[in-house]
Amino acid sequence: MKLGANSVLFGGHSIETAFKHIAMAGYDGVEVSAIDGMSEHLVLARWREIAPEVKRLAKEYNLALLAMEQPSQDPAKMETAFQAAAEIGIPIIN
Repeated sequence: MKLGANSVLFGGHSIETAFKHIAMAGYDGVEVSAIDGMSEHLVLARWREIAPEVKRLAKEYNLALLAMEQPSQDPAKMETAFQAAAEIGIPIIN
């Protein structure tokens, strides 16, 4: 079992700050926040440009990409989230 933390805890800070501190706290992985207007570490409208950075940070900080938090039930937004998760290597969308 892997223990992770949600990057939403670092809303208002960069995604790198989130990954760095989650790793420093000893977690195994991260749930990447994709919540519009709250914690936009993965902005779904720009996921293709953000994806390489998410992958790089996961590797640099030795964190598994455990999940994505994306609360919208809009079918188009959900489809975008599925595409982003598949490309980035995130197995679960919450």
